Amino acid sequence: MRRRRRQAQVFSISFLDCICCGFGGVLLLFVLVAGKQRNAQEQQLAMIEEVLGQYDNDIQIKEENIEVLARTSILDRDKLSDFQDENTTKRGELTELELELALLLKTESTLEDELRILLAEKEAIPTVEERPPLPIPNPQRRQYLTGFKLEGEHFLILVRASGSMVADSIEEAIEIQAKSDDEKRESAKWQRVVRSVQWIIASLPEQSSFQVYLFAEDTVPLLDTYTRTWFARDNNEDVQLALEALSEVVPQGGANLERAFGMLRSMGTVPDSVTLLTDGLPTQSDSFASGDVVTDLDRVRFFNAAAKLAPADIPINTILYPLIGDPASPFLFWQLADRTKGALVSPAPSWPDT
Repeated sequence: MRRRRRQAQVFSISFLDCICCGFGGVLLLFVLVAGKQRNAQEQQLAMIEEVLGQYDNDIQIKEENIEVLARTSILDRDKLSDFQDENTTKRGELTELELELALLLKTESTLEDELRILLAEKEAIPTVEERPPLPIPNPQRRQYLTGFKLEGEHFLILVRASGSMVADSIEEAIEIQAKSDDEKRESAKWQRVVRSVQWIIASLPEQSSFQVYLFAEDTVPLLDTYTRTWFARDNNEDVQLALEALSEVVPQGGANLERAFGMLRSMGTVPDSVTLLTDGLPTQSDSFASGDVVTDLDRVRFFNAAAKLAPADIPINTILYPLIGDPASPFLFWQLADRTKGALVSPAPSWPDT
């Protein structure tokens, strides 16, 4: 008997088993893969969280730095504000200094202009030859005038400026008096008197002072501006001023010694000594009237009247120049020197030149 064929079935048990087994394998593979992915994701998440933590830490540090910078910025802004205020102040001061500088420059320009004007005026002034200082006498000849005591602080030089002081005789003096003032000043005898005064001034102590009076018919100071003020010996300008004034004196007229000694008694500053430069007895007097002709006896009376006015406590040193026809004068002036503790000298014709 023939077997009956079985009808083929698509979904058999074996097929289902295979299907199930494959599905299970796939499912198992999915589970395994999903588990690994989860582990990887967790690791990545942990790494991300770690990175985020570092970022948070960095952000916190940055924020702290920002706060520090913010505080620093505030301080800097305050400092900047102070600097700006100080700068404004400095600019104001600078402006003031610029104004002062401009004023100084203007003043300097004005001074330069004035200086140029003064220099131009100085250039226009005639050149005056500088005068040498007062020559000091030869040390070996300082005591040439024996007996003269040039000691003290104040010295009076009393110079006779009458007409007889231009010559050694009355006749010659009368002839010169008829000439011009320049010729009278340039006479040999008067020039010797001028050099004598210079010698006396040079011989005075350095820190002393002196006064020069001229006596003729009246007694006057050499310079009116030095009536009460005395010349300073150590001041070259004072000395030159006195010598220049003396060089302008014109010897003329009579001689009143009585007025000279009367002036001596009334001086505000008492001199320590007097140096009298004369050539003989006086020719006029306030105590005695004189006629047209003055005799030798008249001149003796005139001298005695003057001598009574001479202070006994002030040494009077007399330099007696020669005058022909006046024999009594040396004796009388010697008596005056003896009474006042002074000296009398009649120097050689070459003095004070040699």
